[in-house]
Amino acid sequence: MPQFDMIVIDPERAKGAEVEEHKAGKPLREGGGDETYRCGGCKTKLLVNVGHHDAHGAVIKCGKCGKINIEPHHHHH
Repeated sequence: MPQFDMIVIDPERAKGAEVEEHKAGKPLREGGGDETYRCGGCKTKLLVNVGHHDAHGAVIKCGKCGKINIEPHHHHH
């Protein structure tokens, strides 16, 4: 089950994007695949066991450290 650190972006870059709010203590989304995505700042698990398509294009504000993360656009396409 691969794990990926998401990429932290500046709040300016997130303007206009649909930022999803993660709540500390549980993942924003869980299930449907085998990939886990962690906050690039504090390593909190934001997406757990999701499919690649679930993470694609995601913009997530970490509920623990407040950093804004984007999907790291890794591998296969």
